[in-house]
Amino acid sequence: MGYRNLAPFELVFFQRLGLRQRFAKFSNEVLMKSLSSRQEQVLRFLIDFNAEHGFPPTIRELCHHFGFKSLNTAHFHLRSLKKKGYIQIHPGKGRGITLSSQYLQPGRKIPIVGRIAAGKPLLALENIEEFLGVDKHFFGAGASFAVHVKGDSMIGAHIQEGDYVIIKIQDQAENGDIVAALIDDEVTLKYFYRTESEIKLKSANPAYTPLVFKKGDTLSLKILGVMIGLLRKK
Repeated sequence: MGYRNLAPFELVFFQRLGLRQRFAKFSNEVLMKSLSSRQEQVLRFLIDFNAEHGFPPTIRELCHHFGFKSLNTAHFHLRSLKKKGYIQIHPGKGRGITLSSQYLQPGRKIPIVGRIAAGKPLLALENIEEFLGVDKHFFGAGASFAVHVKGDSMIGAHIQEGDYVIIKIQDQAENGDIVAALIDDEVTLKYFYRTESEIKLKSANPAYTPLVFKKGDTLSLKILGVMIGLLRKK
């Protein structure tokens, strides 16, 4: 069983779980390098926006917040933050700004769960492939685990093969949530939808047929938790 530090990964997405308070401390800790007043303001905005919405702002949203008249002004400050190592910029993407993981403070181990051995608790050692080291301020204090994504069934939700999806352990989900579900000892990621008569698990790729479980046929299905974050290898 191995241990994988967060350093080679980027934090792509995390859900707001009271993270504004945690980021107040986080933002003070990462602002150690020399930043201009405006650069610090931009970085704090990126952190707060992520905490509030669960995804990064667009360039235009950045301009609107600061009253920049030109996109070039926003690009100038973003390039400065990138040069100093605080962010990564992915050209061509509408929300292509991610916080650089080398400035996160590893302090928590999240287990990566693969197959689930029949009759074993979710986080039994037999089910854990290795651990991810993540910043202690991310993903809340509740129990969670990670799933290593294989395949392209959730590509429409920007979840790619090789990503690590962080799951908050719970047995209930709301319609539209991305859940980790256990089906015949295998963990799968799908959109969750429930009606009075059935539960439907849908991929984010039209090439895959939805999985439908009728009301009396849910014994083979178990909801393990809801997606709260995504880590992507650089």
